[in-house]
Amino acid sequence: MKRLFVTLAAVGLCLAPLSAAATGVFHCTGNMNGLHFVFYGDGNSGGHMYVNNIQTAVLNTYRVNDISVRATIAGNTTNTEFVFNSAREKVYIELTGTSNEVCMARVRID
Repeated sequence: MKRLFVTLAAVGLCLAPLSAAATGVFHCTGNMNGLHFVFYGDGNSGGHMYVNNIQTAVLNTYRVNDISVRATIAGNTTNTEFVFNSAREKVYIELTGTSNEVCMARVRID
């Protein structure tokens, strides 16, 4: 019983950032369904990237317009940027001016 409680508490801590003050969540679908992105505030307050519910990166975010948020990985020096488009329900990645689709996404914007 004690082991079950510890396991449930650990899972709860992993999922807590998703429910905390997230204003935008992009869950990739299809082959990339373990990947999701969370941003906070109006899109200008940062965010996180998760792989299989484990935080893998901190994001520096900024809102472009009412349907798109762009993000770079904090501390990353490469010219890589994620683009989250809520109208198209897609996540893109831009490398040196070229845009490629990462995944279709289920989108929740609060």
